[in-house]
Amino acid sequence: MLIPPKYQLTNKISELLSSIQGSRDVIESLIIPPEIEQNIRRKSTLNSSLYSARIEGNQLTMDMLSIISPKDQRKIEVYNILKALNWINEKKRRKLTEKDILTLHRITMNGLIDLNNLGQFRNNMEAIFNSAGIAIYMPPPPRFINPSIMKLMKYINSSKEQFVPIKAVLSHYFFEKIHPFLDGSGRVGRLLIQMTLHNQGYGMKGILPLEEYLDNHRSEYYRMLEEPEKDATYYVEFMLEAISEAAKKGKELILQNQSPTIEDSLLPRRAEILRIIKDHKMVNFDQIRRRFVNINERTLRYDIKKLLDNRLINKLGMTKGVYYTTQRSSSKQN
Repeated sequence: MLIPPKYQLTNKISELLSSIQGSRDVIESLIIPPEIEQNIRRKSTLNSSLYSARIEGNQLTMDMLSIISPKDQRKIEVYNILKALNWINEKKRRKLTEKDILTLHRITMNGLIDLNNLGQFRNNMEAIFNSAGIAIYMPPPPRFINPSIMKLMKYINSSKEQFVPIKAVLSHYFFEKIHPFLDGSGRVGRLLIQMTLHNQGYGMKGILPLEEYLDNHRSEYYRMLEEPEKDATYYVEFMLEAISEAAKKGKELILQNQSPTIEDSLLPRRAEILRIIKDHKMVNFDQIRRRFVNINERTLRYDIKKLLDNRLINKLGMTKGVYYTTQRSSSKQN
């Protein structure tokens, strides 16, 4: 097994690296209010988590997340990935270790697999099957997993590859070839991309939802992971395209928030309540409550009060006959 896999530095790869670098420079250099940046990062990481889970077959949408039970395994899967992304973004930059890989697996698969397999490399042979049930790849036997992971960590922490985005995507490629876990290798492998980028200065403030691109091109993504190790050029081009598109989106979000409004700084639930009111033109409290069945009434009423205080919504009527509607925001602050 080649570490790293071979690739050719094509014109397309050079152009994509330049695009990624340009977006990174904008994201890192522009300063926006901390609460706005935090809000953008919160939405971006949730988006990444949702689409990473969807790649694995989870059918949840963003709208469904707020209304299904916290015990629903589909929701647990998404929020586990979110916890892992937050763990990555909160960590100081340092060398990656095998322990980091096991920690990512422990966070990502908590409550989804047997405790005996949580944060543990597989100890049996595995095969990768296509949609027709045909084995298309045989990962290395268990005895080779630890040595292979150690080689991978050495590659990631070295300066052998001068282009960090290429290092990140080749690390993912090699990790999936090892397929070190019984379940969760795909999710942890995509987190490894984010962690490598974050640790080596390309985290882009945690605003890099590349998983959406991968889900939208899922068949090609899986096909690219099957590329032979002797030449991973097409795979590198495809994955850099994903990072480039995600970085462009991150850059646009930063640029759009150079002149933020009150709405940009709203907490996610309050932003969702405002969106519901805007969509329906006029709603009562019961309609809002049905959307947030897991949130207590007092909390929801406080959220509505804050929207009223900021003059983002109007209250019509009295007591049980109250309805809420939207109005144009003012410059009043929280």
